[in-house]
Amino acid sequence: MPKFLVQNLTDNPLSVGIEPWADSEVLTPNSRAEFEYSEPAQVDFAVMNDGTVTVGIWSDLIKVTANGGEKTFKPPRRWASQEGG
Repeated sequence: MPKFLVQNLTDNPLSVGIEPWADSEVLTPNSRAEFEYSEPAQVDFAVMNDGTVTVGIWSDLIKVTANGGEKTFKPPRRWASQEGG
């Protein structure tokens, strides 16, 4: 599965929003979150005015590893059927 990292290279905690799941991770200084996803997918990034980062991933399977744990996200059945999955 493809993957990418979001690294906090600042001296302050960084909030990373995970959309469309309305979830988030707070990355301490010098930590990172690894995102893995199945293809096909659409991945978008945004840096908000308050300095937070939002990652939007539209995929059938998403794994986020951060802060010593792993979260798995799957779309609702209704969404998968609308996308042809």
